[in-house]
Amino acid sequence: MIWKKCILLSEQKTGKDRLGNDIYELVEVARSKVRESPWTDEQIALEGREVTKNEQRFLIPIKCKDFPKCQKVRIDGRDLEITKVLDLSPRFTSIQVRIYKE
Repeated sequence: MIWKKCILLSEQKTGKDRLGNDIYELVEVARSKVRESPWTDEQIALEGREVTKNEQRFLIPIKCKDFPKCQKVRIDGRDLEITKVLDLSPRFTSIQVRIYKE
């Protein structure tokens, strides 16, 4: 079982630009470790091939009730958008992230 380091990131408003648009900056809210969780045949059938091709699930050893509010996770130097958070009580949380295969 390979665990990787990760940083959970939240977008926080830091001001406005000259045109009045909000400016957001990524701020670290927590550090943890993650493990890639492969898709099961049942999940592929439920979610559809397009979702499973472009998204990945990761397991984080943080209780769902303690999971911080965040929009992105940094794994291996890449910022990935969190699309779904799943409660795997009592010990884990699963996150689904958008990850485009290169």
